[in-house]
Amino acid sequence: MAGSPKRRTDLTTPPGRKDRVNPGLTIVPSPVPTSRLDGKTPDEDNLLDAYVAHLRLLEDRTQPTVDTYLSHVRSFFRHMADTNPSVDVEDATPSDVRSWLMHKSTRGNAPITRVTALYALRSFYRFLVAEGLCAANPADAVKLPSPSTPRAEFYTGPEADDIIGWATAQPGRRWQVGRVILLTLRYSGLRLNELATLTTAEVDLDARRISLVGKGRKPRVVPIPHPLATALQEYLTDVRPTLPASPYLFANPNAKRKGRGRYSRGCVHGLVREAGASAGVSGRHFAHRWRHTYATSLMVRGEDIHVVQRLMGHATIATTTRYLHLSVADLTDAVDRAFPED
Repeated sequence: MAGSPKRRTDLTTPPGRKDRVNPGLTIVPSPVPTSRLDGKTPDEDNLLDAYVAHLRLLEDRTQPTVDTYLSHVRSFFRHMADTNPSVDVEDATPSDVRSWLMHKSTRGNAPITRVTALYALRSFYRFLVAEGLCAANPADAVKLPSPSTPRAEFYTGPEADDIIGWATAQPGRRWQVGRVILLTLRYSGLRLNELATLTTAEVDLDARRISLVGKGRKPRVVPIPHPLATALQEYLTDVRPTLPASPYLFANPNAKRKGRGRYSRGCVHGLVREAGASAGVSGRHFAHRWRHTYATSLMVRGEDIHVVQRLMGHATIATTTRYLHLSVADLTDAVDRAFPED
């Protein structure tokens, strides 16, 4: 409450706990207030910096996951400051967590977003418990129903051709690169982050393969189909030498920092949205729709589901089964082939 003294959490090492403090975490030696984390207290940043280090070093999370989890944790802090300012974050209860998730629901957050938010909060409280800042994890007592898996959105062959055809017809350096980005999404099934961080050294055109470390730090080899190999060879010969120096395969023509210059995830999304909408293709346009298109193309052509699993880099076959969708026209064609007219 306003005017009342703030309770503080001591981030120094508790007696007898030196062996349990994770190395590499930047923990400030002074007390850190956690009851009114409104973004203006410098110590909040120190706490979250320590959590980020925990995610990267101990949970081995990728940068997109770190960014997502940090955003959800900040959201929980704001909710606590607004709804229960007299309670320290380390003293939050399962009711506080449910209240936050309900707030997200009323704001229109999708079920899968709320599930991710709960995972993020569980991760944050695991960090607090491990560092002796919290006695128990309140998020562990909160359960959410598993969200239904939506039908994967994908482009048909003609739709994909129309989009890439539109990009090919555009003048300027931006679409010289953009066209090849779309082709890479189309013929490799790379995730957005995998494409944005792909380096030239990871592409072997002679062997026609891309060797990368994908989601979950798992190495993966992706074969390069002939149409993509041709496009990449032309790009590396004619376009790439004119772009800013960078280790990344897709160097941003507008990059100013030497040695970096890659496309951000947002820039790739912008290209995908613009090309899809301008080509007149219906539906939502996002990079992962191209990944769905790649997997669907393989499944429709009768590829073994375990092969598709390896190509996609899925940890389990259950994830790959979402691509076992066929349109009504596909089913009709299958029946007609099985039972032809006399």
